[in-house]
Amino acid sequence: MAACWGTWTGRHVLSVATGAGAVYLLYRTVAEALSSAPGGTDRYRLESPDHQDGLPVEEVLSRRVCEELLEMLRAQQDGRSRSAILRSITRCVYLMDAKNPTCSPEHIQLVASCLDDHNGDTKVQALNTLRAFATRSLFTAQVQDYYPKILDLVISSRDTEVQVVALRLLNALPVPPNIEPLLRRAVPNLLGFLQWDNYAIQLQVLRLLIALSRKEELLPDILNCQVRPEFLSLMNNSQPGKLLCEMLLLVEVLHGGCAKPRRPSKSPKSGSCSLYEVLFGENSHLDEHLLVMFVHPEERVQLQACKLIMSLWLYKLDAEIAAAALGKHGAGSAASLHVSPSGESIF
Repeated sequence: MAACWGTWTGRHVLSVATGAGAVYLLYRTVAEALSSAPGGTDRYRLESPDHQDGLPVEEVLSRRVCEELLEMLRAQQDGRSRSAILRSITRCVYLMDAKNPTCSPEHIQLVASCLDDHNGDTKVQALNTLRAFATRSLFTAQVQDYYPKILDLVISSRDTEVQVVALRLLNALPVPPNIEPLLRRAVPNLLGFLQWDNYAIQLQVLRLLIALSRKEELLPDILNCQVRPEFLSLMNNSQPGKLLCEMLLLVEVLHGGCAKPRRPSKSPKSGSCSLYEVLFGENSHLDEHLLVMFVHPEERVQLQACKLIMSLWLYKLDAEIAAAALGKHGAGSAASLHVSPSGESIF
């Protein structure tokens, strides 16, 4: 095959393939055959009308195959066929040079249009393709434009596979500015997903909530959100270690955000079923759940729980020392301490 490769062109290669999967398989077959030849693929360069001489054959092929697949996607209306094409596009995007991809914003718009497809697998593959584009810095901002659409799929879809893949894409993207109102409306749903018996969704939701909790504008809304009294039941030793580590990290981030001085209007409210009260209120059982983590079989969970307990204890000690100093001197303001609106300590 290597001997006759010099007489072939990318157009001939593509004409042999009859479908998206065949195009990719053909590319892999040719690339592997060339890589096994003496000197590897560096000895073989693909002559290109686009002045791409000198590029490795894998790079040229992945670009050409991706361009052809995108044209096939534009013309194809069948859901199952579009899904197969998107799967192959995803592979090609990952194979492209991250610093010099050939796809355009119109291509990303074309892939994003598949999010409205009635076929669930097409939506899943479109989300995977967008995640591949998001790994290319040139296209991250363009994929980010579809953040509201992707978040809506998480909230409104009844297909758990679509929800999981959409959450993975959101976690691969920076949170865009100026969409706080949309995120605030989504927080109750996200917290509700933590009560589902679905490990993949719980893990991805925790990671998203950690990112959102680091935004000061959203922190009060997250803490004020109403949750079920049994919210902390998620923290038990029957859970996988990875899930517990993310849960402990979320609590740590929320506590760290609470400890920062803030304007009174930004203070979390004390409510019988608010996340703030469940985690840090007077009747919280957080300490009991953290102590249970010390007998978890995974050491990383034990260490994360110990770190959180120390953080909470040191904060409480500092608050008590500061309160005693204020009481002794009869000066200062309770506002300098981190207390709930009712005046209670958080831990």
